[in-house]
Amino acid sequence: MEHVDPIEILKEGLGPYPLTPIIAEAIKTTLMNRYESLVIINEKGEIEFIDALTENFFKLSPGEAKGKKIDEIIPFSELPEVISKGSPHIGISKTRDRNTVISRFPLFKNGKVIGAFGRVILHSFEELERLQKEAEQLRIGLLNAEEKIKSKYQATYHLDHILGISNKIIEQKELAKRMARASSDILITGESGTGKEMFAHAIHNESKQKSFPFIKVNCPAIPLEIAESELFGYEKGAFTGANQEGKPGKFELAEGGTIFLDEIGVLPLSIQPKLLRVVQEREIERLGSKKTLKLNFRLITATNIDLKKLAEEGKFRFDLFFRLSKGILTLPPLRERREDIPIYVSHFLKILSKSINTQIRTISQEGLNLLCQYHWPGNVRELTNILEQSFYNMRGAEVLYPEHLPNELKINITSSHHLPQKTGKPLRKLVEEIERDNILNALKLNKGNKRKTAMYLGIQRSALYLKMKKFGLM
Repeated sequence: MEHVDPIEILKEGLGPYPLTPIIAEAIKTTLMNRYESLVIINEKGEIEFIDALTENFFKLSPGEAKGKKIDEIIPFSELPEVISKGSPHIGISKTRDRNTVISRFPLFKNGKVIGAFGRVILHSFEELERLQKEAEQLRIGLLNAEEKIKSKYQATYHLDHILGISNKIIEQKELAKRMARASSDILITGESGTGKEMFAHAIHNESKQKSFPFIKVNCPAIPLEIAESELFGYEKGAFTGANQEGKPGKFELAEGGTIFLDEIGVLPLSIQPKLLRVVQEREIERLGSKKTLKLNFRLITATNIDLKKLAEEGKFRFDLFFRLSKGILTLPPLRERREDIPIYVSHFLKILSKSINTQIRTISQEGLNLLCQYHWPGNVRELTNILEQSFYNMRGAEVLYPEHLPNELKINITSSHHLPQKTGKPLRKLVEEIERDNILNALKLNKGNKRKTAMYLGIQRSALYLKMKKFGLM
């Protein structure tokens, strides 16, 4: 090897950084490192340098290894192989009674290999095991974080969570299942409290997108001035106060999964053209960006307003309405499926009993008659509210009687006739018919299994037998 000035070589390696006392001290520390042993050989396999720690390990006096072949001092070092191949190698090396992890690198000058050096990364398998444990803990932490994120964007409800044995609700559940298997967008219509969000969850969980995010957007809750940035995202510096790194919108977060826009009718006309493009083209442009992002998502929208009427009034775009309404799911109000009321009452009383740590066994027939007579403008949501109000009037009682129901409900029932009157039948007879149909449908759903039917209805099997005998079903 031709004679060169080592200082010049160092300067070449430092580039624009001058050789300062601090840098010289760092190089010295590297050569004398008590943890990472260092061995340097030339192209002939002769030792140029061994640090004091390695000399001590192999019982060598200071400088004794200079000029000796590496294989004489460290058998199976593999440094000569690194020189011959000209490529680095990291692996396990057995040195005396220890397994160590060593990194080996070739040294080049003008494209030619002039030597190699090796460093001990880990002195024992115990250290490797420690690192593996730390890496595993980090991996588990990341998995937990991913699960947390995933659970945040996960649909909660399935079709089985949607209660009811009326023909109307069963038909809509079956339609929802068929829609879920397709990939088209869905518009869910229905009065407030009919379960539109539950159906959206259930459709996602029945679809091929179920393992991907379910993003919920409550449109009325989005402030008008940030609606566009919330839905479509923005680039850094897009507006005053924007996140310096930018932010993905709800549609981006729904990639591969489902985005649910609840009460879409309140979205301002100003962003509807952009929404139409996103729905039609499956692509977005973040606010402040000219870059187009292609997306894959399924859109479910919901409304308690007649969107067509809204469009006729100029408050909603007709083209957007037609694009959203390719698949329509219409949920019936509770007053049109009164036979489901006993099931809801039984279900929610159980939930109340658990949540407030008390024992509400059931509702009296008179109390149920009143609930079946009410017209339920707020639907199932109002029913749960009424039952919760009634609990505070029960004062530890195990059975819910008419006197426990809110006065406002009883006044509304007294002042108007909400059950169909065309039959000319007394209220008691109508409620009995509802109860009989309820049991018949439950038996049909459970294929005649009495135990499952009783569980489904939330009553004891003995009570089921009595009612079946009463209604001539045995």
